[in-house]
This record gives sequence, C-alpha cells and structure tokens, in this order.
Amino acid sequence: MEPLPWSLDAAGLKRRADEIVGTAQRALAELRNSRALPTEASLLAPLDRILLGVRDLAYHGSFLFAVHPEVATRTAGREASEAADRFFNEFRIDEATYRKLRSIDLAAADGPTRFAVSKLLREMRRAGAEQGAEARARLLTLSNEIDRVSNQYNENIATLERGIDLRDPAELAGLPPDYVATHPRGPGGTIRISTRYPDFHPVMAYADRSEVRRRLLAEYMNRAYPENAPILAELLRLRFELATLLGYPEFAAYAIEDKMMERPDAVRAFLERVAGFLKPPAMRDLDRLLARKRRDDPGAKRLDLWDGSFSGDGYYDNKLRVEEFGVDSKALRAYLPYGRVRDGLFGLCEELFDLRFRRVVAETLWHPSVEAYDVAHGDRPLGRFYLDLVPREGKYTHAACFGVREGIGGVQLPQAALVCNFLDPTLPAETARMQYSDVVTFFHEFGHLLHALFAGHGRWLYTTPSYIEWDFVEAPSQLFEEWARDPATLARFARNPDSGEVIPTALLDRLRAADALGRSARWLRQVALAAVSLRLYDRPPDGVDPSEVFRDVFDRYFPTPMEPEYHPTAAWGHLTGYSACYYTYVWSLVIARDLLEPFRKAGNLTDRTIAARYAKEILMPGSERPARDLIASYLGREFDFGAFERWVQEDRPPTASGPVRSPTG
Repeated sequence: MEPLPWSLDAAGLKRRADEIVGTAQRALAELRNSRALPTEASLLAPLDRILLGVRDLAYHGSFLFAVHPEVATRTAGREASEAADRFFNEFRIDEATYRKLRSIDLAAADGPTRFAVSKLLREMRRAGAEQGAEARARLLTLSNEIDRVSNQYNENIATLERGIDLRDPAELAGLPPDYVATHPRGPGGTIRISTRYPDFHPVMAYADRSEVRRRLLAEYMNRAYPENAPILAELLRLRFELATLLGYPEFAAYAIEDKMMERPDAVRAFLERVAGFLKPPAMRDLDRLLARKRRDDPGAKRLDLWDGSFSGDGYYDNKLRVEEFGVDSKALRAYLPYGRVRDGLFGLCEELFDLRFRRVVAETLWHPSVEAYDVAHGDRPLGRFYLDLVPREGKYTHAACFGVREGIGGVQLPQAALVCNFLDPTLPAETARMQYSDVVTFFHEFGHLLHALFAGHGRWLYTTPSYIEWDFVEAPSQLFEEWARDPATLARFARNPDSGEVIPTALLDRLRAADALGRSARWLRQVALAAVSLRLYDRPPDGVDPSEVFRDVFDRYFPTPMEPEYHPTAAWGHLTGYSACYYTYVWSLVIARDLLEPFRKAGNLTDRTIAARYAKEILMPGSERPARDLIASYLGREFDFGAFERWVQEDRPPTASGPVRSPTG
C-alpha cells in the first residue's frame, strides 16, 4: 500500500497542494471544453478521478491540521485543506460542467451510478450552479469564507487549553491512585489539572471536592472563550447569507434538506417526541442523584452540572453505581489497560466480520505514539487505519474518526484514523488504564472506522460513506458501542495486568445492571444540545447571543441549569461540521437500537450470520442507495421507534444489594 507523505515539511506540503490543485484545475478545464459527447466513460469517470485526487488532499490537509505536532505543518495542513475546499467550491458552481452532467444518458447505467450522479447534481444545484453569474460569484466568496472561519474556530479549540491549579494534594481526594501519581506538584508547588480529556474526565467522575469539579468544569465550558465568540457570530452570519441567497428562509432549512429528516419542522417534532419520552425517567434518575447529594450536603437545593448525569460519567452517577449496583468505575479501570482493550476489540472484529489485523511498523508517521494497521477481510485487503490516542499540545481535543484517503474499487484502498485523547502521556500506552466510558467511546469511533473500511470499494466518490445522509452516519458507530457494554465481550479482554485477574463475572453482571442509570438524562441532554444547534441556525443571526441561546434552549429541555458564566458555544466543534444537524446523534440512536434487534432476538451479539448480513447490507454499500433502503434491506422492514422506546423503559435487574426500581415506576 502506498504510504502517505507524513514526512513532508510545511513547504513540501504547500508544494504538493499547489501541484494537486493545479493539475485538477487543468484536467477539469479540458473536460469542460471537450467536444466529446458526455457519457459515463468520457465525462463521469475522469471527473470522478479528478475530484478524488482533490478530496484526498482535503482529507490529508485537514487531518494534519488536527494532529501534527509542529505548528508550521498544522498551518500548512489547514492551508492545503482550504485550497482543496476552494477548488470544490468553485467546481460546484461550474455551470458548464453542471449542464454536461445533466445531459448524460444514464438509462443503461447501474443503480449506484445513477444515484451518484443524482447526488452530485443536487450538490451543485445547492451550491448555486443554476444561479446567475453575479450570485455565483458571491456564493463562491461566502463558501470560501465559511471554510476559513470554521477552520479558525476549530484551531482555537485545539490550541486554547485551560485548566486549574491545586495547591494541596488533598484536593485530589477520591481520584484513582494512578491519576494522583501522574499529577505531582509542579515547579511552582501547584498541581496543574488541564481541560484535556485524560485530566478532565476522571476529576468529574471521582473528585470528592465539589469545588474542584466546579472549577474545572467552568474552565472546560469556557476553553475557547472569548476568542471564538466573534468567530462563531461571523460563521452564523455567513451561513445565513449563503442560505438566503440560494432561496432558503434560513441556514437550518438548507442544512437539513439533503438529510433523512429533510425539514427543520420534522426535526423539531422529532426532538419534542423524544424529549417527552425521556423526561419522566430522566427526572426520576436526577431526583435519585439529588437525594444522594443531600446525604453529603443536607442543604443542597439542586443538582449541579458538576454533580452528575451531564456527561454520563458524573460524580454522583458513580456513587450510585457503587452503592446500589456494586460497580466502582475506579476499580474497573484496573481491568482496562489500553493494550488489552485494543487487542480484545481486534479479536471481536476477527470473529464477527472475518477481519485480519497486521501492524505496520516500517513507516514514518506523524508522531511516535501513533499505531498503523493493515486490515484484510478474509483474504482480500480492506484498507489501513491509524490509532492516535494520546493527547498533546495542538492536537484535536475530542474523539473522532478522520478520513485519511477515500477508497475506490480498483483505484485505491481506504485509509482512516481514530483521533482520541484516552491515554495518559506520562504512562506506557500498553498498560495505561482507560476509563470505562472511554472504552465505550473507543468502540463507538471504531464503528465509524469499520464503516469507512468496508464501504471504500465502490466505483464512485459519491457512493462512499462520506456522501451518505449525514443524520444516518452515527448509527453504525452507536450500534458498535453495544459490544463494549456486553459482559461476554468485556470478559474477553478485561484483565488486570498487575495481578493477572480476569474481571469478575459478578462485576460484569452488575455493570450491565447499572447501565440504565442516568441513561435517559444523558440522552435528554443530547436532545437539548440538538435543539440548541437547530435554534442557532433557524433564524437570522442579527442580535443573537449564542451563549444566551444555549442557556435558554438547554434549560428548557434539561432540568439542571446551565451556569450564566459558561460559554460552551465557543468550544463546540459540531457547530461547524454538523451545524444545525446535531440531532443526528439522537436520530441515529433510534436507528441503531433497531439495527441491534436481530442480534438481541438471537440472544447473541456475536452471531456471525447476522454480523455478515449487517456488514453486507449496511456497511459495504456505503452510500450507493438511500439510507432508508439500506436499513430496510437489513431489517426486512422500515425502521421504527419500538426498540428505542423499549430500551428507555427497560427494567433494571436486581443487584446483590437488593432490587432496583424500574425507571418507569
């Protein structure tokens, strides 16, 4: 497999970007000016290869922008990505190419080809290819500015780290010993706790001092404020102008039109339906957490965001899991060294999907901590992926699966990377302990990775997973989380390397029983966030204060209020990529619960027959057909809410300490 040019310095990357874009522009001009009859062979195939080359440049540039340790190379990656974006922005409003594409006779073409062309034409129409020359020029300017501003917003999130300083080691009370050991006093006599994930999440889950949790959450919520406040305001303004110039009432209508949901009013109705279903059990769980807080603080009037069920791994969530279910997530960390988790995940994929993993070592990568693997499906090469899981300065701060190279059958194999921040950089990666919630996230992102690898073998760029309806894209990853929650799967790899002890079966049973605790509250929070993203984009931006919108909308859905001094919209990267469509996570969850049904009914999450059908009908086609068709082919019916509603209502099994009441009464 051809290696990617990770070793290029900033100047080399710029030269490569200029060369790729220049070559693509010349080739596109030749196609545009050709007198040959537009056909699949004379126009569509060469056009697809031109776009593929620039798409790979966009992938490569934006990826280096997110992960490279050198500032100059990150900047060059951003510039390469923006050069590719400018090419695509100009191509999408190319009236002459649009007319040629519309004239191709596809009567004899196969379904994926017709669908790819329909999506390409829709994308060009939505970009303004049918507009007049003056409007197209303005739309091009707006599109380029939107890309530039979005990149600046995300760069600030990656680089503007915040944190708190503790003066007394006693302030770390409650945190795991391995965490305390890796956070000694610094030169100034203080203990620095940053807002990066390996620092942040354990504090929010375990720190007994509520003031420590409160201070750190405040820094986390403000980690790119005030720098990103004017940048977000500019992004909202630019997107509104673009949408209205194209004839849409606001940007939300534009953003949702090509998704499964199609219209903002459908999203609103969906969110209201799900919120109404989640609120009663969520309130019961939050009341339980407040009651537990009052045992520590009898005068507590409310549950605060730093107390629990905001991220799903909060302080009082963990207290109840220990006291009512016998599940101590600190103790659970001992059984979850990264190396065993990774190898267990690979073993699961070998069994489920007949995959083979081979580590690639003879290759220069962007950082020594990165791992590279080639994957085969049976005897057929499937692609390559990278694992970049250790936080460092300037790196993307969340968890995501990044495309690295688009896969096209007979042309090139797909490549993708998981960029996460799970591992403490001061510890050996193989034995660094993982939070159980991070294990679930690891499986989630690996679900995206499997989708990218399985689907990267079609004929056309526009039938890859990158062009599937964006509100379906989270369903495969949310489905794959279930294997991280399955006791039988965890038992395969959860082992304490210090003692050799396998995770006790009784602990796994209790972990499963505790899974429903806080579930409704966690997803009600996601509904609140989805409503915020929609609200920011479904109106003119003049006079809109995003922080006020966030608090007003969030507090209407979620019973634990957002603090006035928080400015989470300044560090919410989904507002650039997902824009108004953060509802994707909740919508995809409804689908994912239904996709799980065949496994659930079989009583076995490792049923290879069902797994093979899932891979064939959901993962492998990419976006060769509409997402609804893929789902119906796999399930044998349209998807519905039934599995999701049962999941919300499901009883919690009794524990060793006695029966636990159902969240429904």
